[in-house]
Amino acid sequence: MELIDLIPNSMSFRVITTIDVNDESEIPVGFTGRVKHHENGSVVYVAWYQDGQLHNPGKHHPAYRRFRPDGRLKYEMFYTHGLLHDPSDLVPAVRGYYADGTVHYEERYFGGRRNDAKDGTPAIRKWRLDGALRHELRYTQGRRVDAPDAKPRARTSSRPPASPTG
Repeated sequence: MELIDLIPNSMSFRVITTIDVNDESEIPVGFTGRVKHHENGSVVYVAWYQDGQLHNPGKHHPAYRRFRPDGRLKYEMFYTHGLLHDPSDLVPAVRGYYADGTVHYEERYFGGRRNDAKDGTPAIRKWRLDGALRHELRYTQGRRVDAPDAKPRARTSSRPPASPTG
């Protein structure tokens, strides 16, 4: 089923085409708009496309959000022209959440390749459910690299805030 939504956009409205699908083969080639994938009566994911490629509809809204069977956010991914890409220096391209809404992991990308953030934040960070940092991995242009200081150090990285829909 195809719907047309009007979404406020500053002083005007944006027209958004939304299709509800039960199978990814139902997504038209070159589609621009929002796709809601349903399974067993609930939304599995919501994806935004531009010219057939995943693309963020806005700087603060990811191109892809996957949900748990209870409707809570499982993970979200930011894309630019079909490639994973951090939307800003403070927001990673991929962020996964535990069932309670706390952050489980973050992955940073630049142009579709894993890459440490400009401020030196490792490309991959994972936390335990209790909030303790599990591990960090560093990448440059998609290749894993050793940490600049190979000495063991205390894990002090704080967990980001809980999911926005949690």
